[in-house]
Amino acid sequence: MMIFSFLLLGIVALIVSVLLAIPFALLASRIARRKALKHRQLIVIAAAVTPALFIGMEIVFGLIGSVYVSEKKGVDLGFGDHWKAPLTESYYLSAVDMPEAATISSRETDREYDGFVRHLWIDDRIYAACSTADQYSIYAFHAQDSEVDTLLFRADSLRYAEVLQERNLDPDTALAPEEFFTRSMKEAHKIEEPLRHALATLIIVALWALLIRLTQKKRH
Repeated sequence: MMIFSFLLLGIVALIVSVLLAIPFALLASRIARRKALKHRQLIVIAAAVTPALFIGMEIVFGLIGSVYVSEKKGVDLGFGDHWKAPLTESYYLSAVDMPEAATISSRETDREYDGFVRHLWIDDRIYAACSTADQYSIYAFHAQDSEVDTLLFRADSLRYAEVLQERNLDPDTALAPEEFFTRSMKEAHKIEEPLRHALATLIIVALWALLIRLTQKKRH
């Protein structure tokens, strides 16, 4: 699955690079001709390669950032077939293949809670509603005391809606597992992502500044 993800990413990057290379090369050729720059062919080639270089750096820096985020923040979101995000310091959500099929596990014991997560309510306390084929369970996790979890309810689906109403847990305000994973990803990458974009952009600008400096003399 991970090999397929890399292959698909490479194909998409190649297609986008080719589509962008043509207008970049045409624009560079026009500018080089108007400015009477030396090594016009080199400038055109560099312009055509620029999109691929930028996209390649974005991918490499993104992979490095994803490894860092996975190791330091415990967030692994769907690259390959595994999804993982911390729920509290001691519990996490994980899924294989499909984020909507997420389960809750303990970091310390790797004990997996019964059922797939259906709803999450996150506040001072974190509530998770899980379901199996024949029953629902509602757990409460204390965000400030993450070692403690409480089973609030376990019964069939006929009582589930009533219990949610009794606990003031509105399904319309809850997070689905895939929404929780997406939010966790954005939070984990809020610093890494702009740094990645800035670094790739600075490298491209520096390379072009060097190239322009080498080709700025007019022909005699």
